Amino acid sequence: MTVPDVPAAMVNNQFFDEFTEKVRVKPIPWEGYSRAGLISSEDLRELKEYQQTAQAREGKDVAQYLGLLVRLTEKLASVDALQYLLVQVDDIVEGQGGGEELQRAMFRCLDKKDDYLGLKASKILVGALGSGGSEAEFPYARLFAYLERCMRSELTSVVDVAVQVMQSALRMRRARVVLFSEECGACLAQLIDVLRRTQQSLTQGSAARARGVVAVPQTQYEVVFCLWLMSFERSIAASLDRRLDVIALTAEIARSAVKEKVVRIVVALWTNLLRLAAAHNVPAMLVARVPACLATLGAGRSFKDEDLRADLKQLAEDLAEHTGVMTTWDEYLNELASGKLAWSPAHRSEQFWKMHIRRMDEQDHRVVRQLADLLTEPTASETALAVACHDLSQYVRFNPDGKRLLARIGAKARVMALMTTSKCPDVRYEALLCVQQIMLNAWRN
Repeated sequence: MTVPDVPAAMVNNQFFDEFTEKVRVKPIPWEGYSRAGLISSEDLRELKEYQQTAQAREGKDVAQYLGLLVRLTEKLASVDALQYLLVQVDDIVEGQGGGEELQRAMFRCLDKKDDYLGLKASKILVGALGSGGSEAEFPYARLFAYLERCMRSELTSVVDVAVQVMQSALRMRRARVVLFSEECGACLAQLIDVLRRTQQSLTQGSAARARGVVAVPQTQYEVVFCLWLMSFERSIAASLDRRLDVIALTAEIARSAVKEKVVRIVVALWTNLLRLAAAHNVPAMLVARVPACLATLGAGRSFKDEDLRADLKQLAEDLAEHTGVMTTWDEYLNELASGKLAWSPAHRSEQFWKMHIRRMDEQDHRVVRQLADLLTEPTASETALAVACHDLSQYVRFNPDGKRLLARIGAKARVMALMTTSKCPDVRYEALLCVQQIMLNAWRN
């Protein structure tokens, strides 16, 4: 599978574009800078020559002035002057690329306390890479650290531009690998948080938007587009959901999406996850009820895009081939494999446990060991921990020898620890019931 051609650094944001046009016409006291010795008379002469050439719009090559503009960013500290210079640099770099001097100058601008300046610099950095610049030694981690700060902003325009710049950067394979590394874990987590905030805004309305929650379908599309680009790496496709729970989140988005393009990009993401890492993602897709979601979208929505209708049908068929005819026990195993246990009917069914209690001991008690491992999984949700404690209590209840196994593999100690260390009352309650069941079982024996 090949990564689609993504524009080098195309940012489409009304506020950003309008601000850029204001920067273009804002008067800058270049002569005053020259008299103050901040720039040389030769710098001033070349700058005026560039402005006349660029204003004439006669198709003359202005790339020769790139070095001048970059040097001036190093000499001046005025935000207004730097904004103007970066606008001009962006015009030249687009389609031309840039060298190490440009890269150093732009990274210095990221440290300035001005959102527009930093975002413009990051756009130039990514644009230069897309126009022939070398990415072998490019410090993606430093760029992603800046974009992470931007995505924490309460200004929706800042968040939007930051996500678009990241979207352009992720067309590079090395960028995808770096973003998924531990070094950039906080940035990736923040990207997912932006996506979650879009859903919160749909349910909480103005109260959520007042806390800086972005609420536009465009932002959902852009963030899922980033995830889609990352999913072209097989190793990332295998770990993306386990690490970030993206399947359940995107399923929720697909169900409530109004715009077709949001549904289209979610389906594209799921398709990649299924084709490149089915064994790792099918269980989570079943837990998130993706098959039902696809059926609802295919039958209940009249999409104008014929390709989208075809993609929905194809994905549903592909997913059905991986699942086949599943029993309740199969569904339970998939839920457990996903690590996202929830209060589905099987957990509360006494009949379910009576029927399948012996199967929990198959393959050296594999299911019991999975439940025990889940109790110490750092990424496990509070619901998953509560359900795991409940399931272990049912195992002990219907298996007289179950308490000995729990003690031997350390599960009993983990459950007892959750009684006091967990901050969630549901987890403490289920842990208490599990310990009581162990003690009751021991007394009966």
